[in-house]
Amino acid sequence: MPKSVFKNEVRVNKSLQSHPDPIQIMNYILENTQKFNPTIRSITIIEKLIYEYKEFSTKDQLYKKLPKGMQYPMFNFILEMLEKENKIMFDKNGSFFWTGQANQKLQQSLDSAMEY
Repeated sequence: MPKSVFKNEVRVNKSLQSHPDPIQIMNYILENTQKFNPTIRSITIIEKLIYEYKEFSTKDQLYKKLPKGMQYPMFNFILEMLEKENKIMFDKNGSFFWTGQANQKLQQSLDSAMEY
């Protein structure tokens, strides 16, 4: 994938540019789960909502759809984790969308992108 696919429209994830080392991602998750300790259930709930809706304008828009009781710092950590795993991407204006498997919007962007 070319580095500049989302140059003007999306904040390019640094891990996308250099294909991150899986060990670095795992270390990041292990270090930060000591602070927040998200459950697999809470991660899956967030991941499922993003996958179903494909795009959110703001973090608050997604947060309001979640079951009550999830702490906002843990919610932010889960979003960071999903971004590091290249499952979501953030736009420059704060919106984000699913980039994992089966994303039509990403596929259309890649199809229309020019390689350098």
